[in-house]
Amino acid sequence: MFLGKVVGTIWSTKKTPDLEGIRFLVVHPYDLEKEPTRNIVVVADRLGAGTGEMVMCAYGKAARTAMGNQDLAIEAAVVGIVDRVDITDSASDEMREAALALARENGRP
Repeated sequence: MFLGKVVGTIWSTKKTPDLEGIRFLVVHPYDLEKEPTRNIVVVADRLGAGTGEMVMCAYGKAARTAMGNQDLAIEAAVVGIVDRVDITDSASDEMREAALALARENGRP
């Protein structure tokens, strides 16, 4: 899962039948310092998230499960609209570096 900020909405009048009625958003993921990355992700949304809101998103099977259909042609979905994020500053520099390295290994800058 990842946290991100909704930066836009996608409008598509032609799409595969299984995606009819599903809303799509453009989400700008956050890194571990709560700063936006350079990437964007298109996510399916049934929760009604709006532009400017922070959202929690899932990838793959977790995203399809959240949408209620394992056969949907989606890769990511909003699974929560975030009210607040608390991150403790007590994490060691070593732990923070390990988390950043893991994120880079998983293709997230």
